[in-house]
Amino acid sequence: MIQQYITTLRQLIINILGDADNSNYKVSKEISDKWSAKRANAKKQNDGFLFEKRIIFYSDLEDLKLIIENNWKDFLPVLFDKKRFEVFFNEVLQFQKTQNNGQELIQSQEHLLNGIVQDLKNAITIYNNKKNQVDDYFISISKISDNLGTSWNGNHKENQRKPILKVGDDYELLIEANDPKDRKIEYQIFHFAGKLRINQESNRFQFKIDDSLIGQSSMLVIKAFTKESDYKNESILKINITVLPK
Repeated sequence: MIQQYITTLRQLIINILGDADNSNYKVSKEISDKWSAKRANAKKQNDGFLFEKRIIFYSDLEDLKLIIENNWKDFLPVLFDKKRFEVFFNEVLQFQKTQNNGQELIQSQEHLLNGIVQDLKNAITIYNNKKNQVDDYFISISKISDNLGTSWNGNHKENQRKPILKVGDDYELLIEANDPKDRKIEYQIFHFAGKLRINQESNRFQFKIDDSLIGQSSMLVIKAFTKESDYKNESILKINITVLPK
């Protein structure tokens, strides 16, 4: 469990400061030279193959605390409370010394250690969730408006609006969508029960209302998507219209 704590701290440091030899860990030359010597020894023992090349993985537990303290402003958004981090860290350090002296941890110490490790992992998860917002990766439809003055957005109540049309009417829909990575957006509109299905690059749909759309609440599905993304990237909004016979 102590190794889990060490590995988690190292990964956090990599995420914040990087893993290159010249990463600004703000440690003394004596410490960095010690890491380099340990890495050189690992390389020699493994004949240059299958050994960990990242310098931070040759740090000791106390080195990790020093890095975090010397770069506290960078770690503040994750760890939040410096005093709390130090108290937990010192508990783990003491547990490590106990084990290094050939003693086993008692059950209450094991439980405390497990709680400290989970607390650290939870802090990192919360930080990542705040940092990685859905809107930073996926397209979203912000608004749909028609030529009758009706508009829809993500608000459920507003999406209950149903404009009334007749067969033969010319109908227009304008789609407002945004892709955070500025990829080319394409658009689609279709009606499940009817023959209406249009795919196009323009965000303005123009079509004539026909018999297949007659109904008190005919659902139209509008989709904005990007073909160029490496993952499924689409936003769908469903609207309802009332279509009267001619």
